[in-house]
Amino acid sequence: MVLGPARMALRSFVSRDGTTWTAWQVRAESPASIPGTPTEWLAFQSADGTERRRLLEVPNGWDQLPDDRLDLLRRMAEPVTLLANRHSPPGGVQAQEPTKLDSRE
Repeated sequence: MVLGPARMALRSFVSRDGTTWTAWQVRAESPASIPGTPTEWLAFQSADGTERRRLLEVPNGWDQLPDDRLDLLRRMAEPVTLLANRHSPPGGVQAQEPTKLDSRE
């Protein structure tokens, strides 16, 4: 599996429970794609690397959503089994400074 262009949106945010998460869009391209296999998804990873999630329906403009909406997408995403050789977001999760959720919630 080949990942798409290196320049992709990468967002870090703090969820309602205080956990820092990083979200990024994955585009998998392969000449031998299996029909029905996802080629694009929104990935979420907790800052400590203990939890990952995958949302197969990537909303347009997800990278511009307010943090509370991005956290909602994260909660809707399916948990992913952690594997030792899985890739983290480009540059690692430390590449982005998290933003705080609006205190009005």
